[in-house]
Amino acid sequence: MPRTAAVVLFVAAATGLPAQPPPDRTFTDAVEVTESSVVIELPRLRNARPSDFESGDFVVEVAGERRRVTGVSALDPKTNPRPVLVYVDAVLAKPETVRLGTEALARHARQLVALGPVEIVLHDGAISGSEQRLTATTAPRAVEAALERIAGEHLGRDAYFESGNRPVDLPTYVDVVRESAARLLAETTPRCSDPPCFLFWLSDGFPALDDAGIRAAGDLEAGLAAHGWIVIAMALHVPTPDPDYGAPRPISYEQWKALTPGVKMAPSAGEVSRLQGLSASSFDLYVEPRYEPLRRAASASCGAALRVEHQLAAEFGRLERRLLLRFTSEAAGPDQGALAAMRFLPVEVRLAEVSRFADRRKFKRWLGLVPKEERLHFGRWVQARRFAASR
Repeated sequence: MPRTAAVVLFVAAATGLPAQPPPDRTFTDAVEVTESSVVIELPRLRNARPSDFESGDFVVEVAGERRRVTGVSALDPKTNPRPVLVYVDAVLAKPETVRLGTEALARHARQLVALGPVEIVLHDGAISGSEQRLTATTAPRAVEAALERIAGEHLGRDAYFESGNRPVDLPTYVDVVRESAARLLAETTPRCSDPPCFLFWLSDGFPALDDAGIRAAGDLEAGLAAHGWIVIAMALHVPTPDPDYGAPRPISYEQWKALTPGVKMAPSAGEVSRLQGLSASSFDLYVEPRYEPLRRAASASCGAALRVEHQLAAEFGRLERRLLLRFTSEAAGPDQGALAAMRFLPVEVRLAEVSRFADRRKFKRWLGLVPKEERLHFGRWVQARRFAASR
């Protein structure tokens, strides 16, 4: 599926003091300057590099209110390492998902620690809560060993069963969904005090069809994005062999376009689609209701939802192609009391009409596919209390 860009929004408040006054003048008040940040997956603009983008190339709105963009820079983990959390939800994951996911990450331990210090947390439904299997470390061998131990423990309870198959020691499905969502947010929120952070979430999700599922999926989507996490949701599986070929058969981009509705532009030259090499059985990740929370959290956080291991290697390369877009939080607009009553605010990011990259949209605009300011894939939420406090 061609993707132009994805964005996650979070807030980092900073207080700056005024410049030193002349000797004959005295200031007694500090000036508060609040700045917010957006992480953008580098748009597919031919061979554009992070250094090619400037503040004027983007438009940011929060709750329908335009904000002034103050800067754009590359998100470079090599010079600015970011916290990394591997979260294994063994309650809502099949044993296969836990084993394949941890084995795949163990084989990519060096790429993990290249992003920043890695922690590993396991949630298996214990009353005492989640278990920290590895404290923050940049030692790839320690990360690899911890992941391999989890892979060999045959974990994975997959709590989403038909009522007759649900293990008797598990609470009701509604309770499981609520507890799992609350547990993940409780583990992630305090760990990302300096966003952005990377979350590798191993789970099979849950169907967001009833009130409990819809609320839990919404809480995860908004909560993880607003607190600065870039979510890599992993529900890895072994592709089912195609009966006509006796082996998993990769589906081409042209075949995928024929199978799915909507207008799709061809992938950019030199950039591999996330769908390349997937077998037909792997596309359940994009249509099955139980995977919707994974898809939503990944989309809203500038991350990705992965179904097979070969997608993981390519995703590490994409994680290094992020832009950090900064903008001011102060602006007049919605009532402050209304903002304070909300947990999260909607966000929109667009590629500006007056931009060096506007030419790429001329043909699509002629077809009536995009407005003058092209709407990007972006994170939809920010913590409302930060914006209310800045007024």
